[in-house]
Amino acid sequence: MKINRGRYQNDENKQEKKAAKRKYMSYEDVPIEDYREEDPMPNNLTKRFLKMFLILFLAVIAVMAVLNLEKLTPENIAHWFQYDLLGKTDGDGYPTGFTGSSITDCNFDLISGVPAYCSDTTIAVLNKNAGICQEKQHSYASPIMSTNAGYGIVYNMDATGYTIIKRDSIEYNGAVKQKIFAADIAPNGVYALLTKSEDYLAALSVYRSDHLEKFKYSFADYYMNTVSVNKDGTKAILSGISARNGEMVSVIYILDFTQDNFMQKYEVENTYIYDVKYLDNGNAFAVGENKLFFIDINNGSKSEISYNDRYLTAYALKRDQGVIMSLSKNPDGRECDLLSFDTSGNKDCEISTGDKIVSLDMRGDDRAALSSETITVYDKGGEEKGSADTDSDARKILYNDRNSFYTLGKSRISSVTVGN
Repeated sequence: MKINRGRYQNDENKQEKKAAKRKYMSYEDVPIEDYREEDPMPNNLTKRFLKMFLILFLAVIAVMAVLNLEKLTPENIAHWFQYDLLGKTDGDGYPTGFTGSSITDCNFDLISGVPAYCSDTTIAVLNKNAGICQEKQHSYASPIMSTNAGYGIVYNMDATGYTIIKRDSIEYNGAVKQKIFAADIAPNGVYALLTKSEDYLAALSVYRSDHLEKFKYSFADYYMNTVSVNKDGTKAILSGISARNGEMVSVIYILDFTQDNFMQKYEVENTYIYDVKYLDNGNAFAVGENKLFFIDINNGSKSEISYNDRYLTAYALKRDQGVIMSLSKNPDGRECDLLSFDTSGNKDCEISTGDKIVSLDMRGDDRAALSSETITVYDKGGEEKGSADTDSDARKILYNDRNSFYTLGKSRISSVTVGN
């Protein structure tokens, strides 16, 4: 057979020319041993590493979820994504002025961990960088604000209007027929309004988060003035006053919203009750003029802690921790003793400060006191952990994190760090 070598030679020449024109070298032109990776990671080792990493990551997420179960709401997750993960920091930082001419101490608190206030004209919530999460004008002559976790309620004292708020929104504007004495709200949006009554001295109306009434109770013998609901929105503690034989008598009620009659009732003589708080563990405190009352609701018992002729200058009721208060031997409030009681009613701290204390807060084992222009932090054993100067007109402090505070002054809100 005759072979046409000229044809094959032409084909070889064409292939060489095409190879020369290539811009990049093809692996087809290089022996396999010349471009093989020298020490590749075994596939099974890579898969095992990724599997272990995924398991550890999911375990960390699970632990964080269990520890913060009550905080895992859609709103909080969205806020964490925007402000913590993405670093959104709207605002110019603290100190910052507030809208309106004045804020009373009780109208400055936290909602979802950030400052909220109600001035004489405005309801507002700020973020951690003093940016405005929301701001709304109101027409209330005597606004009072109460907050609980992610909710707040602002009501017009001795009038009929009220507003439900969250960190980023106004949830509801409502009104009742009778004038409001007091109000409180639970973390699930259930809220209670203590009002006047046509046929009784006072009435408590409890509403679901969709604003439908779920419970009502009337008081025939006492003028009621305080209310605090539990974390589930199923029970409440209230206090009121009356007179008997020319003497003042205060009363403490414990109500269960599934029962027609009261659960517990305690009368106390010759003391006025300023405030009550239903604690997250199911117990309660009532702060009186000259005594502190601890209610063990499960056991149906009340204990009294006397101030021993000392004057109450400041206090803070914390649903998750108990109560902290300052007591002075002098009517002008000098040389205060700082005391705190845990959620079981046990005294866990007593410190002689030598200062005139005007505001208090606590976080974990730390106790913070505002006196004059200084915030001082103590541990429960009485050791001073640090101090820092703040505005000369500061009159209320709120813990921000473990060593920083928000402070309320006459014209602005500031942030102060104590220690490192």
